[in-house]
Amino acid sequence: MGSIRKGKGSTDDIQLSPVKAVVSDVRVVSCGADFSVWLTHKGEAFTAGNPQYGQLGHGTDHMYNAKDTSIKIMYDPQPTPAVITDFLGVNITQIACGHSHTIALDDKGTAFTWGNGNYGKLGHKVQQDEMKPRAVDSFKGRILALPDGVCGAGGTSTFCMATGPQLYSWGKLKVSGDNTTHPMPVEDLSGWNLRSLSCGPGTFAVAADRSVITWGAATNGELGYGPNGKKSSARPGKCDALDNTDTHQVACGVGLTLFLTDFSSQPDSLSKFPVFEPSVAVEEAKAVPEDDAAGGKAAGGKGAAKGAAGGKRKAPAAGGAKGKKAK
Repeated sequence: MGSIRKGKGSTDDIQLSPVKAVVSDVRVVSCGADFSVWLTHKGEAFTAGNPQYGQLGHGTDHMYNAKDTSIKIMYDPQPTPAVITDFLGVNITQIACGHSHTIALDDKGTAFTWGNGNYGKLGHKVQQDEMKPRAVDSFKGRILALPDGVCGAGGTSTFCMATGPQLYSWGKLKVSGDNTTHPMPVEDLSGWNLRSLSCGPGTFAVAADRSVITWGAATNGELGYGPNGKKSSARPGKCDALDNTDTHQVACGVGLTLFLTDFSSQPDSLSKFPVFEPSVAVEEAKAVPEDDAAGGKAAGGKGAAKGAAGGKRKAPAAGGAKGKKAK
């Protein structure tokens, strides 16, 4: 779902409800700013969307001049998923999208990156775009990427679990920090068993052991340190509200973070969390009839009536203690 427009397009190019993708037997999906990736059980990788920086991995950015008498550079999008041919015969085990770049791991311990190379976030010791998957030279010999380890990509950075196990990062991790153009160990997370990792534009989160650890340049409480905690943190710190819980997955977005947590072993502890209620009126659209779901249009076409707006309610203040260092 979302925008699938090609060029200026029309409102018909916006998919308002989920439809079945043309890629089958998929086990991992990931999305960047304006492109998507599918990884199948056979280890094949498919991509679609904007190819401007090579983030689709097809060896081209599809650039063309849209004007006959002047210069107007455009990039022809890939409207349907296409397989990354460089990976044919390679068993890809993990894949993750950043804003405009991608990282993938194979079953031999190789990490591949491609797309936008600003800030050194591809890990090739240079700041240049890569149109096709390129192996990160730092992961070879005694230090290999873990095929089933976590990996992630954000707006200006990339992460990968390698031999140790040890989490490595590269790119620009801090607003005022320097760029790192090759993988460096994240020492603050040494010794932790990482199950899930996610990157936002400038924030990061991991689910590790029975803790959640967050850090980065936050502006809307994305780190979960509570109303009296730090708003931002240059170093990883525990999200105390979720300490000693079974968090299976974390997901960082623009201005928010989500945690998938299992409280079945301690149901009473769930009651300490407030229930989120929007503080502004919310409009609930009418359910889209099943027959019209594939076309993305609600019954009655454009301008169909919407449901009554919900009442204005205030969200209760969230609890939580001040954050502290992860280790």
